[in-house]
Amino acid sequence: MGFLSRLLSPGFLATASARQATAAYSLNTAEGTTAEIAFEEYAGGTVFIPSGSSITQLTYYAAPCIGGTFLPAYDDTATTPVALSWTGLTAGRSYPIPAKLFSVGAIKIVVNSAGTVYISRKS
Repeated sequence: MGFLSRLLSPGFLATASARQATAAYSLNTAEGTTAEIAFEEYAGGTVFIPSGSSITQLTYYAAPCIGGTFLPAYDDTATTPVALSWTGLTAGRSYPIPAKLFSVGAIKIVVNSAGTVYISRKS
């Protein structure tokens, strides 16, 4: 049974602990129209891109709180900061949410091709 089949099966979400949340999100190609994802109660997460998806890139935006102003998320380890993003992704795989985002209140993920992903968050 594939991940999506298990996710949609009646007992799957019921067995998740109170410290974990898994949900489907519709992501778009612009920050203003992509889903807002609450992250203030979580300190980790993974994005699952279903098989057959055209999504090959994830670019992250962050806000200090739910409903806040979203700004591009940058990595501070480089000499010149670079946007936090994953490129060259393949459908049917999972990718971790960058650890640098674990302290924000909410995130948005902009993709190269609109589609639905499944996100698991854990506190």
